[in-house]
Amino acid sequence: MKKLLGITLGVMTALGGFVDLGQIVFTMQAGALFGYQLLWTIVLGTAGIIVYMEMCGRIAAVARQPVFAVVRTCLGFRLGLVTLVASNLLNLLTCAAELGGIAIVLHLLTGLPERFLLIASAIVLVSLILLLRFQWIERIFGLAGLMMIIFAVSALTLRPNWNEFAHGLLPIAFQPDLKQPVLYSYFAVGSFSALLMAYEVHFYSSGAIEEGWKSKDLGENFMVAALGSVLGAVLTMALLVLGALVFLPKGIFPDILSTTVEAGTLPFGRKAVILALCGMLATLSGAAIETGLSGGYNLCQFFHLAWGKNRPAKSVPKFTATWVGMFFLGLLICVAGIRPLQLVNISIIFGMVILPLTYYPILQIAKDKAIMGKHANSRLDTAIATIFLYLITLAAIAAIPLMVITHSGQL
Repeated sequence: MKKLLGITLGVMTALGGFVDLGQIVFTMQAGALFGYQLLWTIVLGTAGIIVYMEMCGRIAAVARQPVFAVVRTCLGFRLGLVTLVASNLLNLLTCAAELGGIAIVLHLLTGLPERFLLIASAIVLVSLILLLRFQWIERIFGLAGLMMIIFAVSALTLRPNWNEFAHGLLPIAFQPDLKQPVLYSYFAVGSFSALLMAYEVHFYSSGAIEEGWKSKDLGENFMVAALGSVLGAVLTMALLVLGALVFLPKGIFPDILSTTVEAGTLPFGRKAVILALCGMLATLSGAAIETGLSGGYNLCQFFHLAWGKNRPAKSVPKFTATWVGMFFLGLLICVAGIRPLQLVNISIIFGMVILPLTYYPILQIAKDKAIMGKHANSRLDTAIATIFLYLITLAAIAAIPLMVITHSGQL
């Protein structure tokens, strides 16, 4: 039972990272524009995040080093500090976007004013983090997020074209019927990067240390990373398929959250709307918690300050002040009137730019036998991780030019 509950760390990390506000809308937009043709980016991104989640979990269990301790060791203070600032700015933008998304979902559920719900939800989330131990946070939000399965059930019920689905799994950059290759490239890079958001590994490695993982838990580490990520990938594919089935034939571009809810419950009508909204609420809340806590984890790990969700808040004042500050600043950004989906588009693309600076240090430590001993990467592990690092770097180079040329996917 303990090992089964331990999987919730991977489930929460994957659902909070894979099925956050950006992924829900961005992936449906990809399906609405290109049908099944971008499914291969989900497969590729899922394989990449499994490889790097497993490595950072292994480093945490064996060397007791979380991600930003590794970043400082490998990149040095100056470049590491740049990575820290960029990562926490992106965590802040993502946290703000998720808070805004939560307010939208609660408005759809209750009809109450969004601003009131925005403030109330931020207060509730901060209170839950203060009151609950790390393990209960991951269990509650990890398991509650499973309600998002309604989107997969809806996609299956609408009977996708399995031949086109299989064809979409092939990584063909420019398919014969493709009319907008630049826009296609933008959504390919965005879909790939959204599955590899850096806060996933920040939260996952810190969670492994919070739970006291050791070398004997490496089997559980792989199972948690793999199963959680595969579940997130299945739901992401379902979102893309729904975009292809519901919006593509009608020429509709889904750019608001409520539209995606309707697509996810179309076969079942209003009966499933509440379930879908509750699933969204759980995953958006999980993503907000991940990004908020990751802000505190990153800062304290980089500067060797005391941290830990399971420690009394007064004993880790800088950690507590940082993650509470992330929620407060995120709330201010939303109250200022910046739309959540605007924040999402920025965070997905700019998040891609700093990914190499996060994943390169993980690879370097994971293959270092002086640190990892017999648990260091095999040659095959290192070769696979290096290939993904090259792909991540190429996507990082292309991300901003594509965003500018396509006007954030509006070309």
